[in-house]
Amino acid sequence: MPMPDDERPTRSAPGSDDPNPGGAQHDDAVDRTLQEADQTAADLDQTHADIDQGLSDAAQRDADLEQAMADREQHASDRDQAASDWEHTDDTPGTPASAAHTASTIERFAATKAREGTAATRATLTAARLDTARRRDDVARARDVTAAVRDRVGRARDAAAEARERAAIAREEHAVATGDLDEALQVLAMVRASAAEVRKAAEAGRELAAADRAAAAADRARAAEDRHSAGLDELTGNFRRGTGELALEHEIARSRRLGRPMVLALLDVDGLKEVNDADGHAAGDTLLREAAEAITTSLRSYDVTVRWGGDEFVCALSDTTLAVAETRMAAIGVALDSRQPGRSITFGLALLQEEDSFGELIARADAALYDAKRKRA
Repeated sequence: MPMPDDERPTRSAPGSDDPNPGGAQHDDAVDRTLQEADQTAADLDQTHADIDQGLSDAAQRDADLEQAMADREQHASDRDQAASDWEHTDDTPGTPASAAHTASTIERFAATKAREGTAATRATLTAARLDTARRRDDVARARDVTAAVRDRVGRARDAAAEARERAAIAREEHAVATGDLDEALQVLAMVRASAAEVRKAAEAGRELAAADRAAAAADRARAAEDRHSAGLDELTGNFRRGTGELALEHEIARSRRLGRPMVLALLDVDGLKEVNDADGHAAGDTLLREAAEAITTSLRSYDVTVRWGGDEFVCALSDTTLAVAETRMAAIGVALDSRQPGRSITFGLALLQEEDSFGELIARADAALYDAKRKRA
């Protein structure tokens, strides 16, 4: 029998006993605001990603140039070896000593000029690569901040969705109480349950992503430390050549800025090859470490020392004359002999001139070293 109209259940009108009157419009406004915040953060992250890609491309170009510099230096080393081979033809019958000496001098000069062409470029390149690495770290930190903001927005959207879900549940309970529950509301309940599972999975994903970002940040911190120590030679603790060239360039610029003299010293550890051949490379490594220690203890703490090659070191002695520099080189020889009896160094000195480039200063020290070796032979 049909129920009288006044007994049929009716939906509650907004503003009556509805548990959440007018809440839908407010919820929609909140969700739109959160969507806009998330989109802004996403756009910012894309900007940072584009910057990082540009820096990555720059790092690759620097790496390619570094390889080109290494190839040029290898060619210069080959020419040095050729010069050394010519020097050993002095005792060959029918080969005038003067001809061998002339050939070796020409070849050494060509090798030195080749090194001059790479020295300033390598120093600049080293600085550029370190700067690029620092900038990429800065971008990565900015992206982490943006990701954290997006996580907060995501949690806010989840909280808003949960609030809407609670309001919907309240409306359902009200509908049940008034006898107005229909099939559509039951379907919506299932949709809400599914959405809640999606939100739960999204929060788990955010937590994993946050953990990954924390691990990546720790990796970047370790990499920054590695870059700082990567400029040091692991055997001697002195600067490696690439970073060392940059330090030497800075020392030259500082001396010029202050108007103070500076002497560049190129040292060679005598007999390293013979020690390696006779006693093994471990003995040669020990000799190099002892030589580096002799240099460190004989020079001032702020004098720059670079391991230049296999048996060569370069030292920048600021506010120093040639006479004082020669005394300090002699002190290094005495210190090495006390650690490794019978071992010695040969050195060449060059006083910084106003017109000197870095390559020209190194070339003069190299020529002085070569002359010292020839006189001792």
